[in-house]
Amino acid sequence: MGIKDVKKFLEKYSKEDIVFGKTEKYVLERIGAKREEVVKDLLFARGLEFVEKQERGDETRYVLFFVFSKRSGRVYVVTMDNKLRIITAYPLGRKTLSRYHKKRFINLDR
Repeated sequence: MGIKDVKKFLEKYSKEDIVFGKTEKYVLERIGAKREEVVKDLLFARGLEFVEKQERGDETRYVLFFVFSKRSGRVYVVTMDNKLRIITAYPLGRKTLSRYHKKRFINLDR
Protein backbone atom coordinates (compact mmCIF):
# COMPACT_ATOMS: atom_id res chain seq x y z
CA MET A 1 0.00 0.00 0.00
CA GLY A 2 1.40 3.33 -1.05
CA ILE A 3 1.37 6.77 0.47
CA LYS A 4 -1.48 7.94 -1.76
CA ASP A 5 -3.68 5.03 -0.69
CA VAL A 6 -3.05 5.71 2.99
CA LYS A 7 -3.81 9.42 2.53
CA LYS A 8 -7.20 8.48 1.03
CA PHE A 9 -7.93 6.22 4.01
CA LEU A 10 -6.93 8.94 6.49
CA GLU A 11 -9.22 11.51 4.82
CA LYS A 12 -12.24 9.41 5.80
CA TYR A 13 -11.67 9.92 9.52
CA SER A 14 -12.57 12.88 11.73
CA LYS A 15 -11.13 14.18 15.02
CA GLU A 16 -13.61 12.12 17.01
CA ASP A 17 -12.58 8.89 15.27
CA ILE A 18 -9.02 8.98 16.64
CA VAL A 19 -8.47 6.82 19.73
CA PHE A 20 -5.31 5.80 21.57
CA GLY A 21 -4.32 2.18 22.26
CA LYS A 22 -2.11 3.17 25.18
CA THR A 23 -2.93 6.01 27.52
CA GLU A 24 -3.14 9.29 25.66
CA LYS A 25 -0.92 11.06 28.19
CA TYR A 26 1.87 8.49 27.76
CA VAL A 27 1.89 8.66 23.95
CA LEU A 28 1.78 12.46 23.84
CA GLU A 29 4.53 12.78 26.45
CA ARG A 30 6.71 10.32 24.58
CA ILE A 31 6.62 12.29 21.33
CA GLY A 32 6.46 15.73 22.96
CA ALA A 33 3.30 16.85 21.20
CA LYS A 34 -0.24 17.97 21.91
CA ARG A 35 -3.34 16.07 20.82
CA GLU A 36 -4.12 18.73 18.21
CA GLU A 37 -0.71 18.21 16.56
CA VAL A 38 -1.22 14.46 16.36
CA VAL A 39 -4.70 14.89 14.89
CA LYS A 40 -3.37 17.38 12.35
CA ASP A 41 -0.49 15.06 11.39
CA LEU A 42 -2.74 12.08 10.84
CA LEU A 43 -5.73 13.72 9.17
CA PHE A 44 -3.81 15.97 6.76
CA ALA A 45 -0.81 13.59 6.31
CA ARG A 46 1.68 16.39 5.65
CA GLY A 47 5.21 15.09 5.87
CA LEU A 48 4.20 11.46 5.38
CA GLU A 49 7.35 9.95 3.90
CA PHE A 50 6.97 6.19 4.10
CA VAL A 51 4.31 3.58 4.92
CA GLU A 52 4.91 0.03 6.04
CA LYS A 53 2.10 -2.52 6.28
CA GLN A 54 2.35 -5.18 9.01
CA GLU A 55 0.17 -8.24 9.49
CA ARG A 56 -0.19 -9.25 13.14
CA GLY A 57 -2.50 -12.22 13.51
CA ASP A 58 -5.92 -10.99 12.40
CA GLU A 59 -4.91 -7.32 12.67
CA THR A 60 -3.39 -5.11 9.97
CA ARG A 61 -1.15 -2.35 11.25
CA TYR A 62 0.28 0.56 9.33
CA VAL A 63 3.55 2.17 10.37
CA LEU A 64 3.49 5.79 9.22
CA PHE A 65 6.79 7.67 9.03
CA PHE A 66 6.45 11.46 9.13
CA VAL A 67 9.54 13.55 8.36
CA PHE A 68 9.36 17.24 9.20
CA SER A 69 12.96 18.24 8.55
CA LYS A 70 16.44 16.69 8.35
CA ARG A 71 16.48 16.59 12.13
CA SER A 72 13.02 15.60 13.26
CA GLY A 73 10.20 13.25 12.53
CA ARG A 74 7.67 10.89 14.10
CA VAL A 75 6.46 7.36 13.66
CA TYR A 76 2.85 6.37 14.30
CA VAL A 77 1.73 2.75 14.42
CA VAL A 78 -2.00 2.72 13.66
CA THR A 79 -4.87 0.42 12.75
CA MET A 80 -7.62 1.60 10.45
CA ASP A 81 -11.01 0.08 11.16
CA ASN A 82 -14.15 2.03 11.98
CA LYS A 83 -11.89 4.14 14.23
CA LEU A 84 -8.30 5.23 13.69
CA ARG A 85 -6.46 3.65 16.63
CA ILE A 86 -2.97 4.88 17.49
CA ILE A 87 -1.18 1.89 18.95
CA THR A 88 2.04 3.74 19.67
CA ALA A 89 4.11 6.69 18.52
CA TYR A 90 7.74 7.63 18.90
CA PRO A 91 10.01 10.46 17.76
CA LEU A 92 12.71 10.20 15.10
CA GLY A 93 15.97 12.04 15.64
CA ARG A 94 18.67 13.22 13.26
CA LYS A 95 20.80 10.04 13.31
CA THR A 96 17.85 7.71 12.88
CA LEU A 97 16.50 9.76 9.98
CA SER A 98 19.84 9.73 8.17
CA ARG A 99 20.07 5.95 8.67
CA TYR A 100 16.51 5.46 7.39
CA HIS A 101 17.19 7.58 4.30
CA LYS A 102 20.09 5.29 3.44
CA LYS A 103 18.37 1.94 4.08
CA ARG A 104 14.61 2.13 4.56
CA PHE A 105 13.36 5.01 2.41
CA ILE A 106 15.22 3.90 -0.73
CA ASN A 107 12.39 2.61 -2.96
CA LEU A 108 9.61 5.09 -2.36
CA ASP A 109 6.52 4.90 -4.55
CA ARG A 110 5.31 8.45 -4.80
